[in-house]
Amino acid sequence: LTSHRSQESADLVFLIDGSENIGAANFPRARDLALRVIEGLDLGRDAIRVAVVLYSDAPEITHYLSSDKRSVLNAVKVLGFPGGDEANLGAALVEVVQSTLSSNAGGRAEEGVNQILVVISAGQSTDDFSEGERSVREANIYTFGVAIGDEAAASLEAVVSDSSFVLKTPDLTNVASMRDQLLPYVRGVIQGTITLQREISEGMYISHA
Repeated sequence: LTSHRSQESADLVFLIDGSENIGAANFPRARDLALRVIEGLDLGRDAIRVAVVLYSDAPEITHYLSSDKRSVLNAVKVLGFPGGDEANLGAALVEVVQSTLSSNAGGRAEEGVNQILVVISAGQSTDDFSEGERSVREANIYTFGVAIGDEAAASLEAVVSDSSFVLKTPDLTNVASMRDQLLPYVRGVIQGTITLQREISEGMYISHA
């Protein structure tokens, strides 16, 4: 179904830490970061679709893949801080692969459309995320991370597609700066200048065109 494939298309999921790791003060900034990135993209039925998932004790899909930009932005704007003592990133990654990006939920991997995951995290994963990490890699999902603090960076470096795909920050006070760092990566995948390739012996590696 290559005729359906557009170079400017992608399925994009934001997976946002909603646990006590990120806290009530940082959560609105994480929400704002997602908003600013979405605002810079062209959503459309045959172009970019966006979904939003929160994770703490359990993952919660707050908005399934959608090409309605206004609907997605409105959903992000009203996200409330869920809290939760646990940050089960592993379970959330599995949920993203099996539910959020599935063909039943509007995922277009079978049509050759690139799928992108942006994880915004503020601490170590509480659960074992090896299964989730493996699921994301096997699905050839381009995975990026925004790590708030060193502990988050350690977890995200094991999850992202390439070590350069982790953006590190001590806090999220400068949302505009983080947006300016993250958006070119997302656009790079959408426009085909960043490609994900697989070698049987080496796993995955990244090519910057």
